Amino acid sequence: MSTLAPLRFSVCLDMIFTDRPFEQRLEHIADLGFRAYEFWTRRGKDMNITIALQTALRLHCVAIAGNSEASPNDPDQRAQFRDEISRSAALAVDLACDNLIVHGGTARADLDRATQRAHLLEALREAAETAADAGLNLLLEPRNPIDHPGSFLWSSDEGFAIVRELGLPHVKLLFDCYHQQISEGNLTQRILANLDQIGHIHVADVPGRHEPGTGEINYEHIFGILREHNYQGYVGLEYTPRIDAAASLRAVRMMGQ
Repeated sequence: MSTLAPLRFSVCLDMIFTDRPFEQRLEHIADLGFRAYEFWTRRGKDMNITIALQTALRLHCVAIAGNSEASPNDPDQRAQFRDEISRSAALAVDLACDNLIVHGGTARADLDRATQRAHLLEALREAAETAADAGLNLLLEPRNPIDHPGSFLWSSDEGFAIVRELGLPHVKLLFDCYHQQISEGNLTQRILANLDQIGHIHVADVPGRHEPGTGEINYEHIFGILREHNYQGYVGLEYTPRIDAAASLRAVRMMGQ
């Protein structure tokens, strides 16, 4: 029996138990013994019921999307981005949620990269202030350019550089192993070199974005190094199960113990 502390998992309810109403998904993960969850947007969900169930089931909301449409690298979408962050922050407060996830937007062909990067930094500083006022953390997430064509921020190396340049304690990187395996690889080195800048981790295997253990990423190794280096954050299970969802969640949890 390992003496290392088990990983803390958060279940992404926009990808698991999707054949059932959102509110029932909360009940299913609670029945399986999971205490934390996350989701993307409030679209198609009754937040009043969600908040009531969260309280009744003693669940914790770890993260929601801060922006789903607006691109923070695009100066023409700054006002829309600011509005999305404000609305998401208000929802996060109602949910007693910890984090807002922000992606870097879609690249503009008519603006050079340095200009877009400068706009991204400025937009993130504004968003970080909104998040801090609400007691939230901001998680910057690079996304791979295969699933998300035209993604402005796809490199975790650049993402970590941006987080360090901002230098704000409540702004961290969301390291998505699925995205970064496709975009960069070398997951172990990137995680260990930047663990102090990682606020949240997402997992899914490559190819197919299915559960850990179904593809080319050695998740037993990844989970092992996270435990060995005392990673304190959550690991978000953001994948589409290939097998029965409940059996899949149990199997992945065992890998982190």
